[in-house]
Amino acid sequence: MASRRELNATDETAYSVGSETRQHVDLAWRYLQATDLASLPPTTVMKRSLTVRSVVSTSSSFALRSQRAVGRPDLQEIIEIGKGLQGAVFEQVGKSWAMKKEHGHNATLRTNLVHEASLHRSVYHAFAKYDAVIRSEVKVPQLLRIILDTDPFWDENLGKFPTEYRQPGTMVQMERILPLPKIIRRSLIAQFYPTNGVPLDATSVDEILNETANKHCLARTYLGRKTGPISPSRGFSLRNMPLYLDAMLTLELDVKGLATAMGEAFAIMHWGAGVDGDDVEFVLGTSALKEESQGGALDFQHRAVGFYLLDFGQCDAVDLEGEKDHVYQAFKGAMVTGDNQLFIPHFQRSRHVFESFRDGYIAAAAVIMEEKRINKFDAVEFMREYEEYAEEFLY
Repeated sequence: MASRRELNATDETAYSVGSETRQHVDLAWRYLQATDLASLPPTTVMKRSLTVRSVVSTSSSFALRSQRAVGRPDLQEIIEIGKGLQGAVFEQVGKSWAMKKEHGHNATLRTNLVHEASLHRSVYHAFAKYDAVIRSEVKVPQLLRIILDTDPFWDENLGKFPTEYRQPGTMVQMERILPLPKIIRRSLIAQFYPTNGVPLDATSVDEILNETANKHCLARTYLGRKTGPISPSRGFSLRNMPLYLDAMLTLELDVKGLATAMGEAFAIMHWGAGVDGDDVEFVLGTSALKEESQGGALDFQHRAVGFYLLDFGQCDAVDLEGEKDHVYQAFKGAMVTGDNQLFIPHFQRSRHVFESFRDGYIAAAAVIMEEKRINKFDAVEFMREYEEYAEEFLY
């Protein structure tokens, strides 16, 4: 049976570099030219580029199309890029945002977009509040606005949507996560496409690369499972492609750094936002840099690789004023349900990676608890309880 994650998958969700400028990136990140990477083995390409310290310079068709549309309203068409249980996702070419339009039947469910938007906003503000102290590598897309069916937005823009979506409804507009650049997607195909031992020729790689779904590539960081199928329900696809732990270790990615950041993210959700984090998603994607010399214009040909947290549709708020056992249970229960068990490192099978997750969680939670003067909870105690609880569910 397909998981909720598979059923509710979207192509490219939302985030942009935001306040980061070219000057800031020069100080902390390293630039990689796609033309230079092209001559390297696929494993080397991914080792160098799939890190939050990388900026890939690319002139792919996506980058060129997006760049041409900046400042050209006539080229800023609205295109469907994904569809899930809650609704359909759209890009507006040349813009830094994505739009998620709710299916009509979803409005009456607990997972409706208004509910998700409330939790999303809480998480975003918690990350913003504690960023200066915790400095987590994880980024959360900013929720820009909620558009209801009576909003004047529809009078001006409804006709720009594909025909089947030309009915006013509830929609959220978010900063967008851009797909991984073409040079990385090509390397993912070369490394992971099942060939039964027969290498793919260049023509076959190009055909796979140019399939529409494979242009919408975000990589899910499945630290909680050593190996598994790339796309169990559809055959091979780069859309929301899983990177399992063994693959990340083979590629020499910084799995401990990712685990630490993931632990920090759960601590911020729990103790900073009071959100349980049920069935959230962690992905590697990119964002367009902003050129300060060009008035903050987006530069789609320079793409910063980042680690992102998204998808709050299954989450619930947790009252931190409640009884300690109830709060702990809400957080523990969410951590072992949905696809969280795929993302969170397994506490025994990958102990060294889990310890990085645990240490990141405890350190970040301690900062937040001290700032908020929360005395009845203890992060070390909670993580000890989580391990005991997880032992009953993750075997």
